[in-house]
Amino acid sequence: MKLIHKFVAFSKGLDEYYASSYRGVLAKSQKEIDDFFMIITFSEMMGIPNPYELYTLELLPELMPKFHVWHQKVGLNESPFENFPCTCC
Repeated sequence: MKLIHKFVAFSKGLDEYYASSYRGVLAKSQKEIDDFFMIITFSEMMGIPNPYELYTLELLPELMPKFHVWHQKVGLNESPFENFPCTCC
């Protein structure tokens, strides 16, 4: 059993070693993907046709707590939607 734990620890060390030099690039890429996902999810409310509406509609309740942080991050002090106010604004 100890050999397995050593192997897992070694594997995590290798992952850390190889990913450490790309951590900033990966974090920036992940932020861009998250922003795009929020735009796609809330695009129907902006008047943009959403081809994934059936899938993203189910995600709205889950993403509502993150919506306030997102709209402030993109530079909007208040919710951009008149019929869909932010819970904090």
